[in-house]
Amino acid sequence: MIEVKNLEFSIHKKQILQQIELKIPKNSFTVIMGANGAGKSTLLQLLAGSLLPTAGNIFMDSVDMQTMNARQLAQKRAVLSQQYYLPFALTVREVVMMGRYPFFNNHPKAIDEDIVDKAMQLMDVQDLGNTIYQHLSGGEAQKVQMCRVLAQILDADEQNEKYLLLDEPVSQLDIKYQYQLMQIAKQLTRQSVTVIAILHDINLALPFADTLHFIKDGCLFTSLYPPFQITDSLTKAVFGIGSMPLPIPNTGYPFIYFQP
Repeated sequence: MIEVKNLEFSIHKKQILQQIELKIPKNSFTVIMGANGAGKSTLLQLLAGSLLPTAGNIFMDSVDMQTMNARQLAQKRAVLSQQYYLPFALTVREVVMMGRYPFFNNHPKAIDEDIVDKAMQLMDVQDLGNTIYQHLSGGEAQKVQMCRVLAQILDADEQNEKYLLLDEPVSQLDIKYQYQLMQIAKQLTRQSVTVIAILHDINLALPFADTLHFIKDGCLFTSLYPPFQITDSLTKAVFGIGSMPLPIPNTGYPFIYFQP
């Protein structure tokens, strides 16, 4: 479980996040949503330990994350960010193997090779293994980066629970792979992985999310559990646009139709 207590973050005297209180249950799929500039990515970076809070604390499995070193964090959680730049040429397989770096010193072991194989198969990039990463399309590169973070957490089990943090993971993927990625992430929650994702598409989130947290102006505006209670007043308050939930038969969740 991740527990956030009175979290605040400021930079250059500008308050980005304030008074965030959250509990993210283990083995759950949590989605964070909000308008551009609301503080979503900053919150995810804090949850990942990539940024230090100005005030407050974040506990991962009851351990204050500020007491964990970089290797401990890397062995516990994987982070897919929006931008990844590699200044030198690597093959796709070498990029995916980067996800295993926290688990070996000089040379990967057989288990590392097996996990890389599994990650590449999950995202259908096994045929790209020898391709130079810089030669990929944007969508292919995003799939490879997802493989890298999968390689970091695919060995999770009940004695070794892990966390997967995704910042707009489907931004460059076509519809098929958007749903494939979400299905993989959902399946991981049944394998001792807790997933936290930033998404912009409510209709993509609803079939998969256990909880929706809405951020507005750096504050936690509201949380929905279960997440199907989207209302016109909520979308107007958070996104500035009206909406109408339309029931989808035999699914248990609605389609959200937006109306300017």
